[in-house]
Amino acid sequence: MTDIKIEGLVCPVTKMPLTILGDQAVFTADRSIAYPLQDGIPILLGPEAITDKSWIHDTRAPQYAEAYAEMEFYNSIGRKRAEQVRTDGSPKSVDSIGMQHVFRIATLPPEQRYRFPEPSTLWACDNIDAASETDCYRHIGPVIGKRVVQVGGSGTVPLLLLLAGAAEGILITPMIGEALVALEIARLLKVPLRCLVGIGEEIPLADQYTDVCFVGGCVHHMRTEIAIPEMARILRPGGKFAAIEPWKAPGYTIGTAIFGKREANPFCSPITEERAAPFFRAFASADCVHHGAITRYPAIVAQKAGFKLSVPKAEWVTRADDAICNCIPFARKMGSAIAMLATK
Repeated sequence: MTDIKIEGLVCPVTKMPLTILGDQAVFTADRSIAYPLQDGIPILLGPEAITDKSWIHDTRAPQYAEAYAEMEFYNSIGRKRAEQVRTDGSPKSVDSIGMQHVFRIATLPPEQRYRFPEPSTLWACDNIDAASETDCYRHIGPVIGKRVVQVGGSGTVPLLLLLAGAAEGILITPMIGEALVALEIARLLKVPLRCLVGIGEEIPLADQYTDVCFVGGCVHHMRTEIAIPEMARILRPGGKFAAIEPWKAPGYTIGTAIFGKREANPFCSPITEERAAPFFRAFASADCVHHGAITRYPAIVAQKAGFKLSVPKAEWVTRADDAICNCIPFARKMGSAIAMLATK
């Protein structure tokens, strides 16, 4: 049986290229390190490595702790959802707003999809953070012929960008359950999504491998001093990075104290100036664009009460909020949602 080199794939810790032998594991070229395959997906997490080398197998280490703490829950849900999608063979069983949005985009003719990211009212689907989402899409688009990577999350964005003309889409997530759902959706859409189990702090891709790196609400779950340089490393010169994240502004602190978080998650730790510092060091050009200083938390409370604006109206409200805050010194920086936009 012959080793087959996997394009762009590297050991997440040593960054040595990986090859595949059969259907059981992927190996470094010198066979000193191996990683398992599950359902054909490489499990590229440091603690999963099979090696005689000195190695961190402690799943409680800071870069691994959150992923392993949540893994059983999310993998169980993901496997059930993937099986249901596989059985039904239809998008009707997909209960994700983001994935349903992907299916709506898939019904459009190619000439309309390839105009991504315009019009913004077509592409954004987050009625709370629509302004940040639009900022990100405008920063990374157009994507025709490009290689795109999403780090963390369900894989909505690489699927969306594949429909918009990207040449390759990759999802890197610590949850194999999420990867399995994304692959089933890709199968229905007939787009070439690749999924890897990994984390932002140890990305299993070669240097300068991708044109676009997107993160949707996951940077604040990472050790930014490690993960952000990793995401910069995999981008080609001129490559684009974009992320939608919560910012620890006064509105965030007061809003969560009174009304609770948008999603209950004990690991949620919003971005601060200190945690954002590696972002500005890692990229040639970087900016954090703040949104929603006045209206974001009222919008979250309204949504919890069952009142939900359409995406175009939600973006209009946020842009009006921003325009008002632009007239008040320092008010715009109080926005508790940010678009992190950078160019390598």
